[in-house]
Amino acid sequence: MTDSPESVRKRPRSERQSRYSEAPSSSSSPSAHAMTTRSRSQSIAQLATKAAKTGPGISAGEQQRKSAEKAGKTRKSGGDKYSISDKISSIEDCEATSNTLEGTDGDVLTLQAIEGFSSEDEMLAKLELVFSDPCTLARSFPQTDSSLATTCPVDVSAVRKAYEIILGRSSDRVLEELRVLTVNAVSMLNWEPCDEHNNQMNAVLILLMNPLITEYTSAGSSSGYLFTDLCNAIIAQPSAQRTILMRYLAVDDGVPFDSANTDGSISDAGLLPGSESDGRNTPFGRHIGIFQSYITREMVKATRRAPAPAAAANGSAVADQVLHKVSLHALSSSSLPAVAQCLALMNSYNNVHNIVPYALFYNDAVNEYIDIKDDVPRFRMPDNVSFCSYPFLLSPNTKSEIIRIESVILMRTELQDSFFRAMFSGVTCPYLVLEVRRDSLVRDTLYQLDLKLSQDLRKQLKVRFVGEEGVDEGGVQKEFFQLIVRDVFAAKYGIFKANDESQYHWFSHQSDPSKDALEEIRLTGQLIGLAVYNAVILDIHLPPAMYKKLLGMPTTRDDLREVDPTLHHGLTQLLSMSAEELEFLDRTFEVEYDNVGKLCTFELIPNGSQTQLTVDNREEFIDKYVDFVFNKSCDKQFQAFKSGFDRICGASYVRFMRPRELELLVCGCSDLDFSALEGSTIYDGGYTKNTKVIQFFWEVVRGFTDELKRKLLFFATSSDRVPIGGLSKLHFVIAKNGGDSDRLPTSHTCFNVLLLPEYSNIDKLRERLLTAIHNSEGFGMI
Repeated sequence: MTDSPESVRKRPRSERQSRYSEAPSSSSSPSAHAMTTRSRSQSIAQLATKAAKTGPGISAGEQQRKSAEKAGKTRKSGGDKYSISDKISSIEDCEATSNTLEGTDGDVLTLQAIEGFSSEDEMLAKLELVFSDPCTLARSFPQTDSSLATTCPVDVSAVRKAYEIILGRSSDRVLEELRVLTVNAVSMLNWEPCDEHNNQMNAVLILLMNPLITEYTSAGSSSGYLFTDLCNAIIAQPSAQRTILMRYLAVDDGVPFDSANTDGSISDAGLLPGSESDGRNTPFGRHIGIFQSYITREMVKATRRAPAPAAAANGSAVADQVLHKVSLHALSSSSLPAVAQCLALMNSYNNVHNIVPYALFYNDAVNEYIDIKDDVPRFRMPDNVSFCSYPFLLSPNTKSEIIRIESVILMRTELQDSFFRAMFSGVTCPYLVLEVRRDSLVRDTLYQLDLKLSQDLRKQLKVRFVGEEGVDEGGVQKEFFQLIVRDVFAAKYGIFKANDESQYHWFSHQSDPSKDALEEIRLTGQLIGLAVYNAVILDIHLPPAMYKKLLGMPTTRDDLREVDPTLHHGLTQLLSMSAEELEFLDRTFEVEYDNVGKLCTFELIPNGSQTQLTVDNREEFIDKYVDFVFNKSCDKQFQAFKSGFDRICGASYVRFMRPRELELLVCGCSDLDFSALEGSTIYDGGYTKNTKVIQFFWEVVRGFTDELKRKLLFFATSSDRVPIGGLSKLHFVIAKNGGDSDRLPTSHTCFNVLLLPEYSNIDKLRERLLTAIHNSEGFGMI
């Protein structure tokens, strides 16, 4: 059993030395064995005693270095770690001069001790004693509140205040000594991993709370920074110890957070709409910020390159450095993978305990500077060195771009294969072509998709409406998807049913759906997968529970509130009813539902019709009811839907998305911020933002209702949906289409171009524009 820091601290010193001198594992090296079997507390006490005898102005660390140099073991510049043999030699040099701290309780550090130091030499001696031994460091700052000690044996509030005192009041000599001691402490963590007698996670927590931990240099580290070694030490610990550390990092230290003191690595723009808080004002959020700030700094540093000599000679880049996109493969020798793995541990812990919003793990520097075109192909390579391996760092916009690049790569591959096959087996179409009639859209589409092979579905989609001249360069397929999903989700097809209150669609209740019905559902899932594959945003209203199930995540009671608020409210009321009220309700473990006009019942548990609802089993009743709604009542339908969706997207990066991110990928944003669109619009053909007719145009659009704004989007782009990231991400162009005339505005929907004549007044522009957007279905050749 692991002793608490408090019990170890109160044990007599000789007993503590014996406790921490047990034989190491057989895999340890001889030198490590010698270090382990020697009493580290005693040895460091001897170092401190010897340092005290050197007089003021010479720290214990300096004296220790002098001893090492005497023995011919010269340190490298930058504060290198000693080797194990160097450490032992230095300790042996000091053994004969210890007695000052022997037999006292002075081998641990407390906030009271920090506050009571009368001189820097006294502080240095104490720091030397504590930081040179992870076991002693782990026993420092013990939590005296018994109610908090069970969660974290370290008083994190005291640790934070102690660092504030040391860093705020000390000279450069003390600060440098603290850095050297921290380097040595981290190196000792790497020498000897945790075991049941030595919970070094306490020491890791104390080291990690040092505000300067990410800035300490270490010549012995491959990256040049100590933080890399600390991350490697964390990763090397057993799984149970890493989980303990995650729990420690979430402990509330009672310190208010200064929201103005941020590193810029995580912006509010990266947080998803609806987040109650960005989470940075929590202890767990602050620790996330430590790792994020290091990644941000290294990313920015990697992207800064000196300008090319030719460019500098021409004066085009004399003073400023040039920013370059980078991939993780190009930074494989850096410390980023180790730091990202530590963040992955925190992300996994947060997924279970939901401490902070998951968007707090997005890193703006990674999303801004990542070289996606290089990173995505490397993600599929055996070494897997890619930012794509850490999806929690990537924003929804970056993930959607990754999926788009994956699709483009597959489309090009299929295009090349089609030409190759044509050489041997005759002409084959290099595209997935769908020829459909507007009055028979669903039937024509589902019939043709059913005939396609898997390799055909990976080709680029081309849609042609029978009887129309439009050539599909992207605009025709966008309108096609908008129209067909509107029909597929209509009540007349019976696949989905909309809730009158939430307006979300869920599968219609069918106890035994026919084979044809399941095939239609499968093709519907395939249709939505095709839209994702071809980067088309859909106007569909599926609840978050659907995206959870598509990603293999369990549904909860909260998901029921989204789908059916009235049913959720009714089930929640059961929790507040008394035993008498439940008895009066006379409810059993059965559910009644409408099955194509016929009232049917379903037993939630075996013999449910005979099991009465009571206070003792109402929690089980609610859980079984939720399970019925999301699973039991629609299992066959969902499995068919998922098989169709996975046929297109099952092997793509979609599987690394979160439910909310997948919803944004499929449906886009709901924020109609036309001021952002106005700011990002490009003008062509002689127009500028100061042209009179352009000013007329935006004045008219600002007065539109949301419905008219969506119609304008549909007219200009063939989709009324907003892409991930908002309308500022939409490539929208307004081009001049002649002088003043009675012609209506037109558009190239494939390229999001609005062709606008130079109308002479605002009233004429408003009338012509409204006429155009109210009659916007159909394609012709211009």
